[in-house]
Amino acid sequence: MRIVVAPDKFKGTATARELTEALADALRSAGHEVVALPLADGGEGFLEVFGGPNRTTVVDGPLGDEVEAAWRLDRGTAVIEMARAAGLTLVGGAEANDPIAASTYGVGELISVAVESGARRVLVGVGG
Repeated sequence: MRIVVAPDKFKGTATARELTEALADALRSAGHEVVALPLADGGEGFLEVFGGPNRTTVVDGPLGDEVEAAWRLDRGTAVIEMARAAGLTLVGGAEANDPIAASTYGVGELISVAVESGARRVLVGVGG
């Protein structure tokens, strides 16, 4: 039987790629043909679904401090994961988040660098 394995992450437990590999291995060992396609909802893991980062840029983090944000540029398409420049993990988690003080300016910086680097199309994973 051919089975498509296409999970998203289990937040705090396993990435989409880890889940996909574990499920695919189990199904293959049971004799099934597997099509493995890790997914993302646009949040954490979005960049990995598109092949992972191949560039990094220092941008303003959500609280104004510099952060190194990974992103991808491939054949004129940039892939940016908002969480890499303005995610909750960069402010210490949901408990430490101050939405009045926080900013997504760094995401705009990534978009600008992507266009300057030759991107004709920009995909931004926002998640939620």
